[in-house]
Amino acid sequence: MDNKIKVGDMVYFLDAKGGGKVLSINKKEALVLTEEGFEETHSLATIFKRNNQNNKRLINAFVPNNIKKQSVQSNDKSIFKNKSQLVWEIDVHIENIVEHFYHLSNYEIINLQLEVCEEMILKAQRMKIRKLIIIHGKGQGVLRNEIHQMLYSFNLDFKDADYMRYSGGATDIFFR
Repeated sequence: MDNKIKVGDMVYFLDAKGGGKVLSINKKEALVLTEEGFEETHSLATIFKRNNQNNKRLINAFVPNNIKKQSVQSNDKSIFKNKSQLVWEIDVHIENIVEHFYHLSNYEIINLQLEVCEEMILKAQRMKIRKLIIIHGKGQGVLRNEIHQMLYSFNLDFKDADYMRYSGGATDIFFR
């Protein structure tokens, strides 16, 4: 899929939450009618065309396809009796979020990954999920540190996930 934006295309914003419909384009900017009904000007470098056939965005109304649901045996004496016994596993590598990410800066990539993490954490809390595993990869640890800072701000219990399975590239989050 090419990212040549045309008038009438539906787009996502990289520098803000949401998206909209392109109303006009001039040189390096596009006038977009947002989903909330506002007209906003965005740089062409900070928007990308929606792909309705193979949308890889994780942020949607339903649980994304690439989340693995695992059954967990119920312990009758568990303190999580009123919680769903599901474990969600989500991979926030940028190629799982956005199809074309090569034009994004490292700052934009990290912010997009953190936005997805935050929305999945909030969704897991609403769905009363017991445990969420975020696969962030090892790398230099920048994304891991940012995710851990976010988890501290949410006051959630978390730890590094099983090293044998994830090689230090994932975090387990436990919901009360």
